[in-house]
Amino acid sequence: MPIFSPYVKSIYLKHIDQLYAYALHLGFDEQVAMDAIHDVFYKLCINSASLEEITHVKFYLFRALKNRLIDIQRTNKEHPQILSSDEDICENMSFRLNVTVEDELIQEEDREEIRRKVENVLNRLTDRQREIIYLRYIQEQSYEEIAELMRISVESCRNLTSKAMNKLRENRLDPFI
Repeated sequence: MPIFSPYVKSIYLKHIDQLYAYALHLGFDEQVAMDAIHDVFYKLCINSASLEEITHVKFYLFRALKNRLIDIQRTNKEHPQILSSDEDICENMSFRLNVTVEDELIQEEDREEIRRKVENVLNRLTDRQREIIYLRYIQEQSYEEIAELMRISVESCRNLTSKAMNKLRENRLDPFI
C-alpha cells in the first residue's frame, strides 16, 4: 500500500473539504463521498509520476471525483447489466446546495429566515443550474473546466450559467439584497 508523499498529503489536506462538500452536494452519502475521495487519492499515489503532468490540480481532483462517483452510481444500480452512458448519469444526478449564513450579529431567527429564502431561490434552479453556480462562483472553476466536468460544451456552460443567474436575479431576496 503506497504512503502519501508530502506533496500528495498537502494536496489532500488543501482540497479534502471542498471535494467532500461537492460529493455531498451531488447527493452521495458521507461514506460513499469519503470512499470515492480516498479512491482518487489512492490512484494518485499509485501513479505519482502523473502528478507532474497535472497543470490544474483542483480541476483534476473534481473531475476524478465526479468520474469515480459516476462509476459508483453505475455499479450500484439495480440492473448493472444496463449501463447508462456517462451523460445520462450526469443528467440525472441531483445537486443540492445547502446554504449556511454565519454572521454572529444576526439573531438566530433572522439567520433562519435568510437561509430559508436563499434556499427557496436556489431550489427554483434546476439541479444542473445549481451545480454550475456552485462550480463557477463557489469553487471558482473556469467555464472550460466546468464544461468538461459536466460533459457539456463551453457555450452550453456559459448559457446555463447565464440562465441560472437571470433566474436568481428574477427571484432576488428583497430587502436583503
